[in-house]
Amino acid sequence: MGGRAEAPTTAVGAMGQCPVGRSPTPAPRGPSPRVGPFLALCVVVSVAAACGGGTTPGAARRTTTTTSTAAATTTTTTVPSPWSRPSAPVDSVNPVTALSCPTTTFCLALNEADGAYRYDGTSWSPTIAVTPGQAPPTPAMAVVSCPSPTFCMAVPGGNDVSQWNGSSFSSDTLGGAQGLQALSCASSSFCVTVDGVGDAYFYEGRWSGAVNAWGGPSDISCLTSDFCMATAGGTAEWNGHSWSQPADVDTDGALDTVSCATTSFCVAADTVGNVITWNGSSWSAPVSVDPAGSGSTVGDNEITAVSCAGTGFCAAVDSGGRAMVFDGTGWSKPTVIDTVPLAAVSCPTPTFCVALDKRGRSLTYR
Repeated sequence: MGGRAEAPTTAVGAMGQCPVGRSPTPAPRGPSPRVGPFLALCVVVSVAAACGGGTTPGAARRTTTTTSTAAATTTTTTVPSPWSRPSAPVDSVNPVTALSCPTTTFCLALNEADGAYRYDGTSWSPTIAVTPGQAPPTPAMAVVSCPSPTFCMAVPGGNDVSQWNGSSFSSDTLGGAQGLQALSCASSSFCVTVDGVGDAYFYEGRWSGAVNAWGGPSDISCLTSDFCMATAGGTAEWNGHSWSQPADVDTDGALDTVSCATTSFCVAADTVGNVITWNGSSWSAPVSVDPAGSGSTVGDNEITAVSCAGTGFCAAVDSGGRAMVFDGTGWSKPTVIDTVPLAAVSCPTPTFCVALDKRGRSLTYR
């Protein structure tokens, strides 16, 4: 419902060991002989090779180049992007658009045609039926929440809910519901889903009847049976007994997605590139982390999904194929990682995320 804190990558060459993007530590100074332009250029090239100037196949690159004259040197530094290139479509006919990753070796993704796909950290499984033995629900939907690899709850459409046990789904129908559209599970013993008219249904070993809430939400993030945060234009909080009335805490755009790492840290994002942060008692003012660029089309900077793996790491993706990362202090600049809109992101740890684009292709952040 995550840039990354990693040790610097190192490479060994003729000049010794040094982190990528930095020059080797200079040797103690001695007499400084004059070095001609050609020799200076050779020395710089050697330094670049020693410091990992090669490329890693399959990853996007950021390259900085400084050209030289006879009196100056030239150096090129290539830094791997933490995001992979988009994979082939997980489903070539019906794109997967819903995603939940509780661990680095398990994700579950859904399409809007009653199909699910399991990711093991390396590859995606063949199609798994979400409502086995039944016709696909109408209207089609795709929402999934997985607190663990052996328990997920899914809304494939209509008023159906399907439970994953680690190997297959079993489905049920919530009588009286009117189009389920948002879902979150805090554990295998607590989930909540809300329908289009604002009725909430709670799972605590079995599903409850309708509990009136408010208008249908776009997203829900639950941490415990006593704490959920939802977005429905504004925000609403579940305290274990009732929902608060939606609060209009962002007048710039409609809040579309929310992710909570603790009861005192949530991030919600809107349709015009803003995020707001919950501190346990109130929401911050909107902060623009994905401003519209010159010449961009309307909606190009809508933040479509956000996922927080802790108070020091969140990742967000947008409708322009860009990603932003929160490091506990601030957000990175938007980085283009895809050529089509991104639909979902899920980060089980600060060093691993999976994202999906509107073509159903997956990207990983490592």
